Amino acid sequence: MRIGQRAAGRGPGLILEERRSLAGKRLKRLERSKGMQVFLWITLAALLLYAVFAFLYTTAIVYASGKATSFLWFWPLTLLIALVAAVGLFLVLTGRLACLRRAAVCLSLLFWLCLVVFFSWEAIIFSAGRRAPEADASYVIILGAQVRGEVPTLVLEARINAAADYLLKHPEAVAVASGGQGSGERISEAEAIKRGLMRRGIAEERILTEERSTSTAENLKFSAEVIAAYETAAAVSSGGIPERADGLPEKVVLVTNDFHVYRATRLAGKMGYGQVSGLGATEFFAVTIQYYVREFFAIIMESLRGNL
Repeated sequence: MRIGQRAAGRGPGLILEERRSLAGKRLKRLERSKGMQVFLWITLAALLLYAVFAFLYTTAIVYASGKATSFLWFWPLTLLIALVAAVGLFLVLTGRLACLRRAAVCLSLLFWLCLVVFFSWEAIIFSAGRRAPEADASYVIILGAQVRGEVPTLVLEARINAAADYLLKHPEAVAVASGGQGSGERISEAEAIKRGLMRRGIAEERILTEERSTSTAENLKFSAEVIAAYETAAAVSSGGIPERADGLPEKVVLVTNDFHVYRATRLAGKMGYGQVSGLGATEFFAVTIQYYVREFFAIIMESLRGNL
């Protein structure tokens, strides 16, 4: 009876406060448990391993591709963040910053959650780059990449090689070399692609060029206009009509590097292309890992803009 009276005498506020206190004690026990201690040491080891990797990989990129390589800043920046986090976590684990233990636990959990999300998306990007393209495409759009002077970079050379192989196997397909002229480029990326295809035996009359684009979205937009104009002209000369009212064909293969296929094909579908598939060049370069990482953030940005 006394117990019932005691419980009945407590108000909702007191009961809520007791529950919060109990939850806080359980959380504190969890924070100080042996399992959590091991988890934090594993997190510390992962941060230090990443710092070593970031240092070595930055060195490799600079050696293989130069200091001007795009997205190079990412590795020194994350190296610094990893080192700061590792030092802070070490101080927490050794008791010198015990007051920040709860924050360390929460941030460590967030760190591993972010890694799970990151690698899940990387698996999607990787698998998209390994899918076989359509065999009977009407057009093959080769997306541009950096040219140094008049020489394609290894990344662009890989795209040219993959496109040439496809075009030689499918003689009815028409190529669209897409890419404008950027800083340090004496010719447009489209011209570099065209020259590379011709060196590999693709007839010049099979190659259309688009030389205005400066991004993947512009590659697709301006290539669509080139194809539409070509389709319209062909229809007028033959007395027929284009495959579609907008002049675009139903089947297109986008040639790019494997890490870029997912985003490029999604963008194309959103922009109104018909049946679009990707052909990913799978050569591995020193910068390949970097480009896979960059694609993750590019997909986030394109999604926020509503393009994917």
